[in-house]
Amino acid sequence: MNAQTILLVVLRLLHIVAAFSWVALGGTLTFFVAPAAVAAGENGYRYLKSLFTRTRYTRLIPMVAGTTTLAGILLYLVGGGRFGPVGSAVLGIGALSGLIATIHGGAVTDRSTKALGKVLANVPDGTQTIPAATLTELNTLATKLLGDARISFIFMAVALICMGSARYL
Repeated sequence: MNAQTILLVVLRLLHIVAAFSWVALGGTLTFFVAPAAVAAGENGYRYLKSLFTRTRYTRLIPMVAGTTTLAGILLYLVGGGRFGPVGSAVLGIGALSGLIATIHGGAVTDRSTKALGKVLANVPDGTQTIPAATLTELNTLATKLLGDARISFIFMAVALICMGSARYL
């Protein structure tokens, strides 16, 4: 194997693993963890506070998104795809969708995540009651974040499906 072949294999593996991680992390938070926490009320927000402030979960999503995108761009530049006309079109749709997901995630969803995280940082620990005004603000920010995250997820899913199927078309 020559150096370019090894580079292509490494980039493809990195792109695939990062993409699945991105979809899994984003999907889990968007469709399961955050909605359940919001529905649980005060204790759910305390859980989100722990998740947002005491773990790297919300920082990991942009890292795998960036890794996925960078590896995809490098694959494109190195010439990692040799597909027929339909496969190339589907791959292009997937690439465009992935870029939109990255941009939307970084410009919109990340901003919503940080806004919610900022308010969550002030949520009292233990059994202290969260003030009504803070709960209202949390509900508003959580609703916005979930809407933004769903949009990002749709673009991620389209990218994953298109790129995964392009070689078979």
